[in-house]
Amino acid sequence: MIRTSKYLFALALLAAGGCSTEPREKIPTGPEAGTIPIVWDVVSVDKPGTQSRSLIGPAPEEGQNPDWITLEEACTPTASGGQGEAIGIWADYTYMDTDGQESTMKDVFRGTRLIYQHKESGNPHSDWNYAGSDLYWFIGGRYKFRAYYPQNLADHVVSSTNATTFVIEYPTHEIQEDLLLAYNQVDTNNPRVNLNDPVPLHFSHGLAALRFFVKASYTNSDQLTSCYLQNADSRDFATSGMLAYGTETQPENISWIIGYTPPVTERIYYWSHPGVAFSTDEAGNTVRAMAYTAENATSGDLFTQNNGWVLILPQASSGNLQFCFTTTNGEEAIYRVTIPKITERITASDGSVYESTEYRPGRRYTYTITITEANVDLTLTVADWNERESSYEIVF
Repeated sequence: MIRTSKYLFALALLAAGGCSTEPREKIPTGPEAGTIPIVWDVVSVDKPGTQSRSLIGPAPEEGQNPDWITLEEACTPTASGGQGEAIGIWADYTYMDTDGQESTMKDVFRGTRLIYQHKESGNPHSDWNYAGSDLYWFIGGRYKFRAYYPQNLADHVVSSTNATTFVIEYPTHEIQEDLLLAYNQVDTNNPRVNLNDPVPLHFSHGLAALRFFVKASYTNSDQLTSCYLQNADSRDFATSGMLAYGTETQPENISWIIGYTPPVTERIYYWSHPGVAFSTDEAGNTVRAMAYTAENATSGDLFTQNNGWVLILPQASSGNLQFCFTTTNGEEAIYRVTIPKITERITASDGSVYESTEYRPGRRYTYTITITEANVDLTLTVADWNERESSYEIVF
């Protein structure tokens, strides 16, 4: 769980703006639940950059060789060849009670698990069905839905949350699962709403991702044996925090409340290995070593499940974060490379260039460290999770 409480005041401010609520056990005193089942459809998922057990993307287009796992595959039961995950649904229901007062019931779908499996007499539009009993519309009120993946993060949803601002804890030093989020709302009083239609879910990524490669710029052969991140001067880089998804005026806004920031003595995301080879021969042919390689890793298994990608909280870059690593030839020496404060250069429509110092949700950042005969160089490439090529690079 989160190892600091310094953001509790910020959470209190978020909770203060919530709607009035009734106990969850209270049944609406307006129209009772009907016979129309609530069904769902996953319309879109942002694409990740690489195949892994937990990074999720959309179904492939014709002729495409996908390098990610689809949400359908992730949410298919293991007995049917899937990953056995599920989508969680948080729903708030607002209605007029018998006294004419507007009331809201929170989390009326508590414990709901949406999985991808055919079900007789289930969802007629797709194979997105409930793992348990079906749910039915209450008629006469308004629903707000927050869908999140994976559903096993339900215990990390903050108890004071609501569907206007959905708040969930995420410790990246304990969890390395892709975090997907979707929002929708349905007014059952709206005559233009067909309650027989599925509720569409458009998922976005809530996290950012880093990946590191090491190579040699001269004729050399070596092995990468360990790596970690480290705050150089202060507690800048955070490994856990709370995601606040949505506001009254911006229902799909994603913001992060920073939680635990490791001290300078802590090795963040530590990984070790007997040796991942990297080399450059006399002809200039180069082989890179990827940090957080899974096969034969001796420490840091948690951080190896995404094909070298380490999931991080979106946050400000301070310029005080270091990537530290060791090699076989370096023996006890620790290479320390300071990660630049600038994370991205963005070209506006007028041609002006803006330098970002933020790690943004849905973006992946690849750092390539080059060992020279005299120093260490670093190259940064940045792209959306659905892009393969770099957008710019930094060398220092």
